[in-house]
Amino acid sequence: MRDVLKSLESTPPPPAQTTTDDIIGRARRARAWQSVALGSGVAAVLAVAVAVGVTTLGGPGGAGPGGVPAAGQPTPQSSFSPPPAERIDPPLPVKKVSFSTDLGAYRVGAFRIGPAAKITDGYVELPVYHDGITLGEGSTYPLAVATITVYDKDVYDTSTFGGAGNATLIIGDHYPMTVGGREALGRDWTYISPVDESKKRVMAALAWQYDDGAWATLLPNYGGPDLPRDQAAQIAAGLTTAGKQDLRVPYRFGYLPDGWQAVAVRQTPADTSEFVSEVFLHKGPVADPATRIDEVLPGHLQITVLKGLDPGKADYTDKEGVHCTPGRESCAVVHDDYRIGLHGNGSTLSDAEIKKIAEGLQLRDLADQSKWAKVDF
Repeated sequence: MRDVLKSLESTPPPPAQTTTDDIIGRARRARAWQSVALGSGVAAVLAVAVAVGVTTLGGPGGAGPGGVPAAGQPTPQSSFSPPPAERIDPPLPVKKVSFSTDLGAYRVGAFRIGPAAKITDGYVELPVYHDGITLGEGSTYPLAVATITVYDKDVYDTSTFGGAGNATLIIGDHYPMTVGGREALGRDWTYISPVDESKKRVMAALAWQYDDGAWATLLPNYGGPDLPRDQAAQIAAGLTTAGKQDLRVPYRFGYLPDGWQAVAVRQTPADTSEFVSEVFLHKGPVADPATRIDEVLPGHLQITVLKGLDPGKADYTDKEGVHCTPGRESCAVVHDDYRIGLHGNGSTLSDAEIKKIAEGLQLRDLADQSKWAKVDF
Protein backbone atom coordinates (compact mmCIF):
# COMPACT_ATOMS: atom_id res chain seq x y z
CA MET A 1 0.00 0.00 0.00
CA ARG A 2 2.94 2.27 0.60
CA ASP A 3 3.69 2.21 -3.12
CA VAL A 4 0.07 2.90 -4.13
CA LEU A 5 -0.24 5.79 -1.72
CA LYS A 6 3.10 7.15 -2.83
CA SER A 7 1.89 7.07 -6.43
CA LEU A 8 -1.27 8.91 -5.45
CA GLU A 9 0.69 11.57 -3.58
CA SER A 10 3.55 12.11 -6.00
CA THR A 11 1.70 11.61 -9.28
CA PRO A 12 -1.65 13.40 -9.18
CA PRO A 13 -4.18 12.21 -11.75
CA PRO A 14 -4.42 14.21 -14.98
CA PRO A 15 -7.38 16.60 -15.34
CA ALA A 16 -9.36 14.13 -17.42
CA GLN A 17 -9.59 11.77 -14.42
CA THR A 18 -12.25 13.23 -12.22
CA THR A 19 -14.04 10.28 -10.65
CA THR A 20 -13.15 7.94 -7.82
CA ASP A 21 -13.44 4.98 -10.18
CA ASP A 22 -10.91 6.58 -12.50
CA ILE A 23 -8.43 7.02 -9.68
CA ILE A 24 -8.97 3.53 -8.27
CA GLY A 25 -8.75 1.97 -11.71
CA ARG A 26 -5.52 3.80 -12.41
CA ALA A 27 -4.00 2.67 -9.12
CA ARG A 28 -5.11 -0.92 -9.77
CA ARG A 29 -3.53 -1.06 -13.18
CA ALA A 30 -0.33 0.65 -12.06
CA ARG A 31 0.17 -1.55 -9.01
CA ALA A 32 -1.51 -4.82 -10.00
CA TRP A 33 1.61 -6.87 -9.49
CA GLN A 34 3.08 -5.34 -6.38
CA SER A 35 2.52 -6.32 -2.78
CA VAL A 36 0.98 -3.22 -1.27
CA ALA A 37 0.84 -4.03 2.41
CA LEU A 38 1.66 -1.05 4.63
CA GLY A 39 3.90 -1.27 7.66
CA SER A 40 4.33 -5.00 7.30
CA GLY A 41 7.95 -5.55 8.13
CA VAL A 42 11.00 -4.50 10.04
CA ALA A 43 13.36 -2.02 8.38
CA ALA A 44 15.66 -3.71 5.88
CA VAL A 45 19.17 -4.63 6.84
CA LEU A 46 20.82 -4.27 3.49
CA ALA A 47 24.46 -5.21 4.06
CA VAL A 48 25.83 -8.75 3.93
CA ALA A 49 28.45 -9.39 6.62
CA VAL A 50 31.68 -10.69 5.13
CA ALA A 51 34.54 -11.86 7.33
CA VAL A 52 37.75 -9.97 6.66
CA GLY A 53 40.12 -11.76 9.04
CA VAL A 54 41.68 -15.03 7.82
CA THR A 55 42.73 -17.59 10.39
CA THR A 56 46.15 -19.05 9.62
CA LEU A 57 46.23 -22.80 9.68
CA GLY A 58 48.87 -24.44 11.78
CA GLY A 59 50.09 -21.71 14.34
CA PRO A 60 53.70 -21.24 15.44
CA GLY A 61 55.91 -24.01 14.15
CA GLY A 62 53.25 -25.18 11.71
CA ALA A 63 52.51 -24.68 8.05
CA GLY A 64 50.50 -21.86 6.50
CA PRO A 65 47.85 -22.24 3.82
CA GLY A 66 48.77 -24.71 1.09
CA GLY A 67 51.38 -26.47 3.22
CA VAL A 68 53.93 -23.64 2.97
CA PRO A 69 56.07 -23.32 6.13
CA ALA A 70 55.13 -20.35 8.28
CA ALA A 71 57.43 -17.33 8.18
CA GLY A 72 60.56 -17.73 10.29
CA GLN A 73 60.39 -21.53 10.45
CA PRO A 74 63.09 -23.84 9.03
CA THR A 75 62.41 -25.30 5.64
CA PRO A 76 62.29 -29.11 5.62
CA GLN A 77 64.90 -30.83 3.48
CA SER A 78 63.17 -32.21 0.45
CA SER A 79 63.79 -32.69 -3.23
CA PHE A 80 60.51 -30.92 -3.93
CA SER A 81 59.29 -27.59 -2.62
CA PRO A 82 55.60 -26.82 -3.28
CA PRO A 83 54.93 -23.48 -4.95
CA PRO A 84 53.41 -20.68 -2.87
CA ALA A 85 49.69 -21.18 -2.50
CA GLU A 86 47.47 -18.92 -4.56
CA ARG A 87 45.50 -16.57 -2.36
CA ILE A 88 41.81 -17.44 -2.18
CA ASP A 89 39.51 -14.84 -0.70
CA PRO A 90 36.91 -16.15 1.75
CA PRO A 91 33.62 -16.85 -0.01
CA LEU A 92 30.49 -14.82 0.53
CA PRO A 93 28.10 -16.34 3.05
CA VAL A 94 25.56 -18.48 1.26
CA LYS A 95 22.16 -19.23 2.69
CA LYS A 96 20.05 -20.77 -0.01
CA VAL A 97 16.33 -20.20 0.24
CA SER A 98 13.91 -23.07 -0.30
CA PHE A 99 11.22 -21.57 -2.50
CA SER A 100 8.59 -24.08 -1.44
CA THR A 101 5.66 -24.03 0.96
CA ASP A 102 2.90 -26.27 2.25
CA LEU A 103 0.44 -23.39 2.65
CA GLY A 104 -2.65 -24.20 0.61
CA ALA A 105 -5.35 -22.27 -1.23
CA TYR A 106 -8.82 -21.98 0.31
CA ARG A 107 -12.08 -20.03 0.22
CA VAL A 108 -14.08 -18.09 2.79
CA GLY A 109 -17.41 -16.98 1.31
CA ALA A 110 -16.73 -14.67 -1.61
CA PHE A 111 -13.01 -14.50 -0.77
CA ARG A 112 -10.48 -16.72 -2.53
CA ILE A 113 -7.14 -17.03 -0.78
CA GLY A 114 -3.94 -18.24 -2.44
CA PRO A 115 -2.20 -20.07 -3.84
CA ALA A 116 1.06 -18.79 -2.41
CA ALA A 117 2.48 -16.19 -4.81
CA LYS A 118 5.74 -15.06 -3.19
CA ILE A 119 8.35 -16.83 -1.09
CA THR A 120 11.52 -15.54 0.49
CA ASP A 121 13.60 -16.32 3.54
CA GLY A 122 11.39 -15.51 6.50
CA TYR A 123 7.89 -15.29 5.03
CA VAL A 124 5.37 -16.45 2.41
CA GLU A 125 2.70 -14.24 0.83
CA LEU A 126 -0.78 -15.33 -0.24
CA PRO A 127 -3.03 -12.96 -2.20
CA VAL A 128 -6.65 -12.54 -1.14
CA TYR A 129 -9.16 -12.08 -3.99
CA HIS A 130 -12.86 -11.25 -3.92
CA ASP A 131 -15.28 -12.65 -6.47
CA GLY A 132 -16.15 -10.12 -9.15
CA ILE A 133 -13.47 -7.53 -8.30
CA THR A 134 -10.95 -7.13 -11.10
CA LEU A 135 -8.06 -4.81 -11.87
CA GLY A 136 -10.33 -2.44 -13.73
CA GLU A 137 -13.01 -2.10 -16.35
CA GLY A 138 -12.48 -4.59 -19.17
CA SER A 139 -9.90 -6.63 -17.24
CA THR A 140 -10.41 -10.30 -16.44
CA TYR A 141 -7.55 -10.37 -13.94
CA PRO A 142 -8.65 -10.40 -10.28
CA LEU A 143 -7.54 -7.67 -7.90
CA ALA A 144 -5.78 -8.81 -4.73
CA VAL A 145 -7.89 -6.97 -2.15
CA ALA A 146 -5.61 -8.02 0.71
CA THR A 147 -2.38 -9.89 1.35
CA ILE A 148 -1.71 -12.58 3.95
CA THR A 149 1.93 -12.77 4.99
CA VAL A 150 2.93 -15.85 6.98
CA TYR A 151 6.17 -15.32 8.86
CA ASP A 152 8.55 -17.97 10.13
CA LYS A 153 8.89 -18.43 13.87
CA ASP A 154 10.50 -15.52 15.73
CA VAL A 155 10.62 -13.32 12.62
CA TYR A 156 7.66 -10.94 12.94
CA ASP A 157 7.83 -7.98 15.32
CA THR A 158 4.29 -7.16 16.45
CA SER A 159 5.32 -3.60 17.30
CA THR A 160 5.42 -2.93 13.54
CA PHE A 161 1.82 -3.99 13.00
CA GLY A 162 -0.42 -1.44 11.34
CA GLY A 163 1.99 1.24 10.21
CA ALA A 164 1.03 4.89 9.88
CA GLY A 165 -1.68 6.50 7.77
CA ASN A 166 -1.86 9.66 5.71
CA ALA A 167 -4.47 11.90 4.09
CA THR A 168 -6.16 8.99 2.28
CA LEU A 169 -5.70 6.30 4.92
CA ILE A 170 -6.68 6.47 8.57
CA ILE A 171 -5.35 3.64 10.73
CA GLY A 172 -7.21 3.09 13.96
CA ASP A 173 -5.96 2.03 17.37
CA HIS A 174 -5.02 -1.53 18.25
CA TYR A 175 -7.71 -3.77 19.68
CA PRO A 176 -7.34 -7.33 21.02
CA MET A 177 -8.84 -10.29 19.16
CA THR A 178 -8.47 -14.04 18.98
CA VAL A 179 -8.08 -16.24 15.92
CA GLY A 180 -8.48 -19.96 16.44
CA GLY A 181 -8.20 -19.44 20.18
CA ARG A 182 -4.84 -17.71 19.85
CA GLU A 183 -3.74 -14.13 20.51
CA ALA A 184 -4.40 -11.61 17.75
CA LEU A 185 -4.28 -7.86 17.19
CA GLY A 186 -6.63 -5.83 15.04
CA ARG A 187 -6.64 -2.33 13.54
CA ASP A 188 -9.27 -0.77 11.30
CA TRP A 189 -8.01 0.83 8.10
CA THR A 190 -10.24 3.52 6.61
CA TYR A 191 -9.54 4.39 3.00
CA ILE A 192 -10.71 7.82 1.85
CA SER A 193 -11.25 8.67 -1.80
CA PRO A 194 -8.62 11.22 -2.91
CA VAL A 195 -11.29 13.04 -4.96
CA ASP A 196 -14.37 12.65 -2.73
CA GLU A 197 -13.77 12.54 1.03
CA SER A 198 -17.33 11.35 1.65
CA LYS A 199 -16.51 8.02 0.01
CA LYS A 200 -14.82 5.70 2.47
CA ARG A 201 -14.11 2.01 2.89
CA VAL A 202 -13.28 0.37 6.20
CA MET A 203 -11.20 -2.80 6.22
CA ALA A 204 -9.93 -4.69 9.26
CA ALA A 205 -6.23 -5.55 9.40
CA LEU A 206 -5.08 -8.45 11.56
CA ALA A 207 -1.91 -9.90 13.05
CA TRP A 208 -2.36 -13.28 14.68
CA GLN A 209 -0.25 -16.00 16.23
CA TYR A 210 -0.87 -19.11 14.13
CA ASP A 211 1.68 -21.16 16.08
CA ASP A 212 3.88 -20.68 19.13
CA GLY A 213 6.10 -17.68 18.37
CA ALA A 214 4.94 -17.59 14.75
CA TRP A 215 2.77 -14.77 13.40
CA ALA A 216 0.86 -13.96 10.24
CA THR A 217 -0.74 -10.73 9.05
CA LEU A 218 -3.77 -9.91 6.93
CA LEU A 219 -3.34 -6.42 5.47
CA PRO A 220 -5.82 -4.73 3.12
CA ASN A 221 -4.91 -3.42 -0.30
CA TYR A 222 -6.31 -0.33 -1.96
CA GLY A 223 -9.49 -0.90 -3.95
CA GLY A 224 -11.02 -3.73 -1.95
CA PRO A 225 -14.48 -3.94 -0.38
CA ASP A 226 -15.41 -3.20 3.22
CA LEU A 227 -13.95 -5.95 5.41
CA PRO A 228 -15.60 -6.28 8.84
CA ARG A 229 -13.58 -7.57 11.77
CA ASP A 230 -15.40 -10.89 12.04
CA GLN A 231 -14.93 -11.61 8.34
CA ALA A 232 -11.22 -10.82 8.56
CA ALA A 233 -10.97 -13.23 11.49
CA GLN A 234 -12.69 -15.96 9.45
CA ILE A 235 -10.21 -15.50 6.61
CA ALA A 236 -7.30 -15.68 9.06
CA ALA A 237 -8.70 -18.78 10.79
CA GLY A 238 -8.98 -20.56 7.44
CA LEU A 239 -5.21 -20.60 6.88
CA THR A 240 -4.44 -24.17 5.93
CA THR A 241 -1.72 -26.51 4.75
CA ALA A 242 -1.72 -28.76 1.71
CA GLY A 243 0.81 -30.61 -0.42
CA LYS A 244 4.22 -29.04 -0.93
CA GLN A 245 4.30 -26.37 -3.64
CA ASP A 246 7.45 -25.12 -5.36
CA LEU A 247 7.54 -21.71 -6.97
CA ARG A 248 9.26 -22.04 -10.34
CA VAL A 249 10.84 -19.85 -12.99
CA PRO A 250 10.65 -20.04 -16.82
CA TYR A 251 14.40 -19.96 -17.47
CA ARG A 252 17.86 -21.13 -16.49
CA PHE A 253 20.94 -18.92 -16.37
CA GLY A 254 23.75 -19.30 -18.86
CA TYR A 255 25.64 -16.67 -16.90
CA LEU A 256 25.28 -15.38 -13.35
CA PRO A 257 28.11 -13.51 -11.57
CA ASP A 258 29.76 -15.29 -8.65
CA GLY A 259 27.99 -14.86 -5.33
CA TRP A 260 24.62 -13.79 -6.79
CA GLN A 261 21.61 -15.81 -5.72
CA ALA A 262 17.84 -15.67 -5.64
CA VAL A 263 16.42 -14.14 -2.45
CA ALA A 264 12.73 -13.86 -3.43
CA VAL A 265 10.55 -15.51 -6.05
CA ARG A 266 7.02 -14.75 -7.20
CA GLN A 267 4.92 -16.90 -9.54
CA THR A 268 1.36 -16.17 -10.60
CA PRO A 269 -0.95 -18.29 -12.80
CA ALA A 270 -1.50 -16.84 -16.27
CA ASP A 271 -5.23 -16.39 -15.64
CA THR A 272 -4.52 -14.32 -12.52
CA SER A 273 -2.02 -11.75 -13.74
CA GLU A 274 -0.12 -10.65 -16.82
CA PHE A 275 2.98 -10.58 -14.60
CA VAL A 276 3.65 -14.30 -14.33
CA SER A 277 7.13 -14.40 -12.78
CA GLU A 278 9.39 -12.20 -10.69
CA VAL A 279 12.77 -12.97 -9.15
CA PHE A 280 14.99 -10.81 -6.96
CA LEU A 281 18.70 -11.61 -7.07
CA HIS A 282 21.15 -10.35 -4.47
CA LYS A 283 24.89 -10.77 -3.92
CA GLY A 284 24.74 -13.15 -1.01
CA PRO A 285 21.75 -13.61 1.28
CA VAL A 286 19.79 -10.71 2.72
CA ALA A 287 20.80 -10.36 6.35
CA ASP A 288 17.39 -9.79 7.96
CA PRO A 289 14.64 -12.39 7.31
CA ALA A 290 11.98 -9.76 8.05
CA THR A 291 13.17 -7.56 5.19
CA ARG A 292 10.43 -6.64 2.74
CA ILE A 293 11.99 -7.69 -0.55
CA ASP A 294 10.42 -5.58 -3.27
CA GLU A 295 11.20 -3.05 -5.98
CA VAL A 296 12.65 -0.55 -3.48
CA LEU A 297 15.24 -2.92 -2.01
CA PRO A 298 18.65 -1.50 -2.99
CA GLY A 299 21.41 -3.71 -4.32
CA HIS A 300 19.32 -6.25 -6.20
CA LEU A 301 18.66 -7.37 -9.75
CA GLN A 302 14.95 -7.81 -10.50
CA ILE A 303 13.82 -10.09 -13.34
CA THR A 304 10.14 -9.83 -14.32
CA VAL A 305 8.27 -11.82 -16.95
CA LEU A 306 5.29 -10.05 -18.49
CA LYS A 307 2.76 -11.71 -20.79
CA GLY A 308 1.90 -9.15 -23.42
CA LEU A 309 4.09 -6.36 -24.71
CA ASP A 310 3.71 -2.87 -23.32
CA PRO A 311 3.85 -0.13 -25.97
CA GLY A 312 3.30 2.47 -23.25
CA LYS A 313 6.87 2.12 -22.00
CA ALA A 314 9.50 4.59 -23.16
CA ASP A 315 11.93 1.77 -24.02
CA TYR A 316 9.27 -0.29 -25.77
CA THR A 317 10.17 -2.57 -28.64
CA ASP A 318 8.45 -5.65 -30.01
CA LYS A 319 11.51 -6.82 -31.89
CA GLU A 320 12.60 -10.32 -30.89
CA GLY A 321 15.81 -10.53 -28.89
CA VAL A 322 17.78 -8.63 -26.23
CA HIS A 323 17.50 -4.85 -25.93
CA CYS A 324 19.47 -2.88 -23.35
CA THR A 325 19.44 0.75 -22.28
CA PRO A 326 22.97 2.08 -21.55
CA GLY A 327 23.35 3.75 -18.19
CA ARG A 328 19.99 2.49 -16.91
CA GLU A 329 20.93 -0.93 -15.45
CA SER A 330 18.16 -2.26 -17.66
CA CYS A 331 17.63 -4.85 -20.39
CA ALA A 332 14.55 -6.40 -21.98
CA VAL A 333 14.26 -9.77 -23.69
CA VAL A 334 11.37 -10.04 -26.15
CA HIS A 335 10.22 -13.57 -26.96
CA ASP A 336 6.94 -14.26 -28.75
CA ASP A 337 4.38 -12.14 -26.90
CA TYR A 338 6.37 -12.10 -23.65
CA ARG A 339 8.75 -9.46 -22.33
CA ILE A 340 11.41 -10.32 -19.74
CA GLY A 341 12.69 -7.23 -17.95
CA LEU A 342 15.99 -7.10 -16.06
CA HIS A 343 16.33 -4.08 -13.79
CA GLY A 344 19.20 -3.27 -11.46
CA ASN A 345 18.71 -1.01 -8.48
CA GLY A 346 22.13 -0.02 -7.26
CA SER A 347 23.00 -3.67 -7.81
CA THR A 348 26.75 -3.03 -8.41
CA LEU A 349 26.34 -4.90 -11.68
CA SER A 350 27.60 -3.08 -14.75
CA ASP A 351 25.50 -2.58 -17.86
CA ALA A 352 27.73 -5.13 -19.57
CA GLU A 353 27.09 -7.75 -16.87
CA ILE A 354 23.32 -7.23 -16.97
CA LYS A 355 23.42 -7.56 -20.75
CA LYS A 356 25.46 -10.77 -20.45
CA ILE A 357 22.89 -12.17 -17.99
CA ALA A 358 20.06 -11.26 -20.38
CA GLU A 359 21.82 -12.81 -23.38
CA GLY A 360 22.49 -16.00 -21.40
CA LEU A 361 18.88 -16.65 -20.34
CA GLN A 362 17.80 -20.12 -21.44
CA LEU A 363 14.03 -19.82 -21.73
CA ARG A 364 11.57 -22.60 -21.00
CA ASP A 365 8.06 -22.67 -22.48
CA LEU A 366 6.80 -19.37 -21.07
CA ALA A 367 3.16 -20.31 -21.64
CA ASP A 368 3.33 -23.69 -19.86
CA GLN A 369 4.18 -23.24 -16.19
CA SER A 370 4.30 -27.01 -15.66
CA LYS A 371 7.54 -26.99 -17.67
CA TRP A 372 9.19 -24.27 -15.59
CA ALA A 373 12.27 -25.01 -13.50
CA LYS A 374 12.85 -25.16 -9.76
CA VAL A 375 14.93 -22.33 -8.36
CA ASP A 376 18.40 -23.57 -7.47
CA PHE A 377 20.49 -20.46 -7.97
